[in-house]
Amino acid sequence: MKNRMKMKTKSTIKTKTMTDLKHTTTLQTPASGKRKVGRPRKENKKIHRVAVRFTAEENIRFLTLFERSGKKSRSEFLADKVLNTPMKIIHYDKTLHDFIVKLSSFPAQVKAIGNNYNQVMDYLFQHFERKKALRLLYPLEQAIIELVKANHELKQQIQQLLQYDCEDYRL
Repeated sequence: MKNRMKMKTKSTIKTKTMTDLKHTTTLQTPASGKRKVGRPRKENKKIHRVAVRFTAEENIRFLTLFERSGKKSRSEFLADKVLNTPMKIIHYDKTLHDFIVKLSSFPAQVKAIGNNYNQVMDYLFQHFERKKALRLLYPLEQAIIELVKANHELKQQIQQLLQYDCEDYRL
């Protein structure tokens, strides 16, 4: 409820609220520029406000931390914690995440190739003589060796990428 104050004018009674009085009455400053009454004004007045809501448990924890801090007010404590405590800000890059997910399926594909390689070897040794089977397997063996080398190089490049760009993802 608003506090109301009645002010008399010449012949009528006029009702004003306290907020109207605050806005209409101002202190006159003398020519020197100094105010005569009241406390001195702050140079860097805090005008922005932030509200925070806590659960009962969070409030108990907050009040415990506040008491331990030795600060004069809760707002001073919160401002100090928010502005002066280092924070880790994590930037989530969806393209990098998708890239890592696709790369994580790479070892499973290499394993599937190895299984197929073993099946082909068994088939060749069962249906051909040993020399012919080895001659047919040689190009496949060279391709597998190149695949293993490429896999090793890819892992090294990914580790370098993750070391420099994103410390949150590890293989």
